[in-house]
Amino acid sequence: MKGDAVKLVQFLEGSQKRFVIPVYQRNYDWKKENCIQLYNDLVSLIKKKKTNHFFGSIVSYVQNKDVIIIDGQQRITTVSLIMIAMMNAIKKGALIPEDELLYERLRDTYILDRFRKEERKVRLKPFRNDCDAFDRLIFKDEEEYIEDSKVTMNYRYFYDRMVNSQEISLDELYMALESLEIIEILIEPDHGDDPQLIFESLNSTGLDLTESDKIRNFVLMGLPADVQEDYYNAYWSKIEKNCGEGLDNFVRDFLTIQTGTIANFKKIYAAFKGYHATCDGIESVLQNMTSYSKFYHQIHQNDLGNKTLNEIMFRLNLLDVTVAYPYLIAFLEYANKESMSVEEVEKVFSCIEVYVFRRQICDYPSNALNKIFASLHKSILKLKKETDAYSSVLIYFLESRTLSATFPKDEEFIQNFVTRNVYSMQKKNKFYLFERLENCSSKEKNDVYENLENKTYSIEHIMPQSLNAEWKQALGEDHARIQEEWLHTIANLTLTAYNPNYSNKTFAEKKTMENGFAISGLRLNQYIASFDQWTEAELKLRKAHLIEVARSIWKYPTTEFVPEEKDDEIVSLSEDYRFTGRGIKAFTLLDTQYTVRDWVDTIVEIYKQLYFIDPSAIHLEANNPENVWVSTKPFENAYRKIAEGIYLCTNNDTMTKVRLIKGLLHKYQLDEDDVTVILTPDRARGKSVK
Repeated sequence: MKGDAVKLVQFLEGSQKRFVIPVYQRNYDWKKENCIQLYNDLVSLIKKKKTNHFFGSIVSYVQNKDVIIIDGQQRITTVSLIMIAMMNAIKKGALIPEDELLYERLRDTYILDRFRKEERKVRLKPFRNDCDAFDRLIFKDEEEYIEDSKVTMNYRYFYDRMVNSQEISLDELYMALESLEIIEILIEPDHGDDPQLIFESLNSTGLDLTESDKIRNFVLMGLPADVQEDYYNAYWSKIEKNCGEGLDNFVRDFLTIQTGTIANFKKIYAAFKGYHATCDGIESVLQNMTSYSKFYHQIHQNDLGNKTLNEIMFRLNLLDVTVAYPYLIAFLEYANKESMSVEEVEKVFSCIEVYVFRRQICDYPSNALNKIFASLHKSILKLKKETDAYSSVLIYFLESRTLSATFPKDEEFIQNFVTRNVYSMQKKNKFYLFERLENCSSKEKNDVYENLENKTYSIEHIMPQSLNAEWKQALGEDHARIQEEWLHTIANLTLTAYNPNYSNKTFAEKKTMENGFAISGLRLNQYIASFDQWTEAELKLRKAHLIEVARSIWKYPTTEFVPEEKDDEIVSLSEDYRFTGRGIKAFTLLDTQYTVRDWVDTIVEIYKQLYFIDPSAIHLEANNPENVWVSTKPFENAYRKIAEGIYLCTNNDTMTKVRLIKGLLHKYQLDEDDVTVILTPDRARGKSVK
């Protein structure tokens, strides 16, 4: 094989050169997000006056004067679609280039071979149905385009964007295309290269680059060699050292902190490129990442420089709340910058611990915490005045959450604490619970977690799971109900290192036997050993005792913070929020703000904007007979036009509109956080209703 770095246009141009996509290739399948990224890159090349942009490798071989594309068909097809869109824009008079020969240059150099003897004179020959859809863009009127083809959909995106946005001129767009560089890898079958084996190798399952690998390459490859080394030593190597195998996780957390949006694990690289495009240079980004990675290391390793903080962080990691990392990293960076006292930091960490565990005991969905913690720090800073203690604002904010974000109060927490089937809880949560109950705030701690993990300790049912005659007699005639009601609750559970010896022995035997409750070194068992029998009466007494212990350990925090009254309220669509009765004045979608009069305007505009990005999803909805909200026909005034032949029903309540918007976002693989709404003041009630 031979490989050379060349300009893409050099590869595409040439007399009598025809590009063929072989039958073993998949159909053209670039998604809209890929097209958006490519066009953004082309615009960026012009804006930043860059003359080159690496566009990957293209693997091919020549057969009977045809260039057979082994790898790279998606990129070649996409660039050809851009060129066809440019030609059609000129042909229709929608755009006029300064270069009067641009249309002919595009047509005769890259798209057509007018002197070819065959009937089909198009240089690129896509496979299957793609070929027909591709040719129609060149030779047919719009009415004859194949609308459900990815070829047509992506062509329309490029055409509409270049005509409607006019971010750069056609001449500049052509300059940007000239800047694309590839590695041209030419296979030589006559010299023993096997195209099929090479194709299989290129597409086989191997050790893929991680998202952070791609980011490292993106960050460093475009820099001069000496700068690459300087940046690697000053920043990237430190980031890698701080994060270890958790580097992908850290980058995701970093992006969450910076953007407030949680990136899909498979799209961290794309999210980073999008974030980088909004920043002033790569060095400032690397400086921030290096700083934040230190705090990632501290919380991941429970190494916060303070014994109490380390213990709290250990317990949070025991609960596996990596979901809180973006918040904790952002908070620690802020606390360090503000020289916050250790006592104040402890209050914050303690509040987070209590909030997380109370929710777990009350069985609130853990996935709701992703969105809560993604924006928590910024939400607090918006409320906080200079004289306010950070912890007070945090407590207020969490206590004011409702629905799936609720901070359970004592009545709900205690009710679930004493009735929950603790024995069936997730292992990590059980380990945490017994560690806290055993050690409380004592400085003389038993290593409950380690002993449970290595199976030295196990969880013991005081009243056993299988009742023998002695136990039935001790519990009385109501023994079946008592066992069913109390068996797996916290009142009947403890720790022991001698579970096999205890079996289903009577309580007196468990208490007085060798290594029994009476001489146990565990605090939990010392209270149990104060009883002479174990009946429902003792279960109730232990329940009352553990309630007081739980109130102390997971004390509901209080605050005197009172927020300033604000006119407008900004709410993410991801929040559990009752929008009914609330007016709306604007919304943001993918960082662009739109002014609206009401919720009807809101849903119509969101549908229009997403239709512009990719019409296929909405077309599917409109043609689905089970979907009553989107139609191909208008029905009186209840429907609003989204696009030609697409109508949306707006005769529904506010929460239905919100539900439809959320459903549409999911179809486009967007997060609910990608839409925020600006609500008008709730004057009637004096404050927002959640």
